[in-house]
Amino acid sequence: MINSIYQILAIGLKYWFILVAIIMLWLIISTSRREYRERRSLLGQLGNYIGYLEIVGGLQGEKGTRIGISRENTIGSGKTVDIVIRDRSVEREHAFLYLKGNELILSPLKKGVTWINGRKANQAFAVRSGDLLSFGNVVTRLFLRPELEGYDGE
Repeated sequence: MINSIYQILAIGLKYWFILVAIIMLWLIISTSRREYRERRSLLGQLGNYIGYLEIVGGLQGEKGTRIGISRENTIGSGKTVDIVIRDRSVEREHAFLYLKGNELILSPLKKGVTWINGRKANQAFAVRSGDLLSFGNVVTRLFLRPELEGYDGE
């Protein structure tokens, strides 16, 4: 009896890595399926947007965050805006970003300091995909859907 228990343990210890490999494979597959479902859901939500702003500077720990933009967006730090950027340099209602025809227009509001590609924006201005938009100290890069930008492959 002790001899048969020893043989079972010896076989188990000899092939323990197969059990570990099976468990790891199962974890990878279940995680991948969950991420796929989440990504598919997110892509469905992004279908409602005409593009997004990606934070590229100014907010600690938020670099790389993408914010979907719709046809009309109020940008600021207040509770009533569409796109909330929590930073002291951003006014409660800082700027208005809207689609007019096939152009996206950025219009500064009130006294918010808004920059487009390093130039101060004092009035409404058409923006394009790839432009750097700064709201106070927060720098974002604009990305639009190719069909809205007259994409030429650059």
